[in-house]
Amino acid sequence: MSSKFQVSSFKLKAGLVVIVIGLLLSSCNSGTKKTVPINKSVETGVAMFVFSEEIHNFGSLKAGEVVSFTFMFKNEGTKTLILTDVDSGCGCTEVIIPDKTIEPGQEGRIEVIYDSAGEVGKQLKTITITSNAEQTKKQLFIKANVTNEVIEIYS
Repeated sequence: MSSKFQVSSFKLKAGLVVIVIGLLLSSCNSGTKKTVPINKSVETGVAMFVFSEEIHNFGSLKAGEVVSFTFMFKNEGTKTLILTDVDSGCGCTEVIIPDKTIEPGQEGRIEVIYDSAGEVGKQLKTITITSNAEQTKKQLFIKANVTNEVIEIYS
């Protein structure tokens, strides 16, 4: 009788284990979807650059002149505009961005400083701004016609 009791006790324990596992599995997949709360700091919408001028012409310069221009823009989107990178393309152009985060409806500025030393002739420089805007890369241009007597003499 004791062996029958051990076998039935084992069957009872095994049955309980199966029931517990079944309950655990069924509670994990109850058929209802759990919703994850949205982080309120995450914004929806788009950020959008709108520049008053995208090309600036410095006109005629003598080699060695250092000039600057400030491009003004507005974030006309519904999301905060975040400027993440700037590529001025050459060492003769420096870009200063005082505020890299621009709220919707606010204005921002991008200052470009151009050093014409060593340059000659018509110049076109490209500044590429990378951001979270709808158009992630935005290009600005500066132009100048540089006279360089030293280079012109030896040409």
